[in-house]
Amino acid sequence: MMIFAVVTAEAQIDNRLHWYDGFITYTVTHLDHNNVLMEAMDEGEEHEFILRYDREVNPNHQLYTTMNGPHDYVNEYGVGKTVRHQKSEGWDVICFYDSENRLKSVMSGEKQWDAQDLNKARWLHQMIGEYASEEENDFEKCLIWSKESLSINQIIYPYEIITFNGRVTGFITVKPVDGALNELEGTWEVVPTLQGIKLYSVNTETGSMPWEWKRDGKVYVFAESNPDVGRFFYASTTLLNDKWFRRFDTPTLRIMRNAILARHGYCFQSKDLQDFFNNEPWYKPAASNKSIHLSFVEQLNIDLIKHEEAERAESRQ
Repeated sequence: MMIFAVVTAEAQIDNRLHWYDGFITYTVTHLDHNNVLMEAMDEGEEHEFILRYDREVNPNHQLYTTMNGPHDYVNEYGVGKTVRHQKSEGWDVICFYDSENRLKSVMSGEKQWDAQDLNKARWLHQMIGEYASEEENDFEKCLIWSKESLSINQIIYPYEIITFNGRVTGFITVKPVDGALNELEGTWEVVPTLQGIKLYSVNTETGSMPWEWKRDGKVYVFAESNPDVGRFFYASTTLLNDKWFRRFDTPTLRIMRNAILARHGYCFQSKDLQDFFNNEPWYKPAASNKSIHLSFVEQLNIDLIKHEEAERAESRQ
């Protein structure tokens, strides 16, 4: 089959890093040789849990189990869960597994403390790109999404990402441009699709919170248009621990997961996957799947997507 990334073991969880779980950042305190205290603050609520390492059971210095912290604070990771600390290819991560030994969530070691900045940067990396209009009555050219602006037909629209308690909501506010028609002025809900994105104009007067805003009927549909990049390119470079991928429907998650393999030329057995990726200009089938080597972050992302797919399948039973 495939050759996966080789993971090297490292003993200690670095207390000089901030551990980002996709929403908030934790700090580390080494209580002793066997216990690591993880602490965070979110929406004024304190979070904590302990990672306990048993040297006799886990001589490779990788495996931990979760325990409640010394205070009566929130422990969203539960008790008795398996945790693995791994370093590879420049990544330093803490992986949390469910009772079926499936990768459920990942913390990444970051030098940056501000979780809101991390949330924005992670989300932007999944949004930035070139998109073409899918509808005749839509914008005629392409949408270029950059870090600070949206550009359509050479008109540059500055925008702001709307957050709530430091978390990306999926809404943006586009500012007016002097002398332009300002089709994009206002607040938009950004909805990711298999092809690209949809922008739904929303009425912010319908509620004080983003989830109370209502779509007002105006929508623009765009598809990823860079043939050398394609959809879901970011899944091979960005850790998906922000869980934004959960906004996709189940069939799209399957495409997203297999797009990671396709970037290495993986030859698919399923006809629907063959048909889909054979239509992608960037897809070049490999001579043999045995030669394929996934990066460390690619394997993590595949496992995270698989866990989401499995949970959805179990909820339908």
